[in-house]
Amino acid sequence: MPTAEFWTNPRDGSLMRLIPAGEFTMGSTPDDIAAAARMDKDGEQFALRHETPQFTATLPAYYIGVYTVTNEQFARFLTETQPSPEQLELWLPWNDRILTDPYRSLPGFERHPVINVSWFGAKAYCKWAGLRLPTELEWEKAARGTDARLFPWGNDWQPDRLRWWSNRGRNETTAPVDAFPEGRSPYGLYQMAGNVEEWCADWYQPDVYQRYATGDLRPPTHGLGRIARGGACLRRNKLEFRCAMRRANPPALVNILYTGIRCARDTTHTPAKAMPVA
Repeated sequence: MPTAEFWTNPRDGSLMRLIPAGEFTMGSTPDDIAAAARMDKDGEQFALRHETPQFTATLPAYYIGVYTVTNEQFARFLTETQPSPEQLELWLPWNDRILTDPYRSLPGFERHPVINVSWFGAKAYCKWAGLRLPTELEWEKAARGTDARLFPWGNDWQPDRLRWWSNRGRNETTAPVDAFPEGRSPYGLYQMAGNVEEWCADWYQPDVYQRYATGDLRPPTHGLGRIARGGACLRRNKLEFRCAMRRANPPALVNILYTGIRCARDTTHTPAKAMPVA
């Protein structure tokens, strides 16, 4: 298995970053929740309580994509797999940036993130690439590092460090996957906030942090939908771009507010463990 700080996946060309083993802080404190509620009175405040309690988790090392999957990469996946009409309907029934016959990216959008892909399409892409979707815990550690910051770049809202509602342009478009370098996470990952939301492997359970805080980090076996993280460019509430923000999306649903893919990969199989924050 790869152990270098950076590694390029030969299957799809994805640049992957090693996230070292160790502790990080997951979730939000009551003070964090109160601050988020003040940040956006029109935001989805009902979901904020699902970020509690805050706890410390220890994860083994893993790899995660420096960038989200592009239209060019996804078009190559479709070309090589030649999905049936039934598969294509489940993965990506409509996308005006990936053209057919043959599959190819709309010119000028090759390096933009693939959008409107279902969870099943994201999982299928990862399997083809020899990768997987990150867990919710892996995603949050990669986004916020070990200092429990609110946003990938720090604790202050910086609207020029991400693609969101206010700077999305007249055509409500995404940005290339390597845009906004000033908004990178502590591990150098691009666009962990904004541009597209990103599927995680896990089911969404509103109260799962109660169990995680006891040290039991087994992922849920059922839930209200699959986890999506990061906040898309069509979202307008600042609180939705925080590293701790959780969202549930139906796994078979497509064309939902620019949901895309960031892949991950194992390096070891050391069991994860957690303990409550004092």
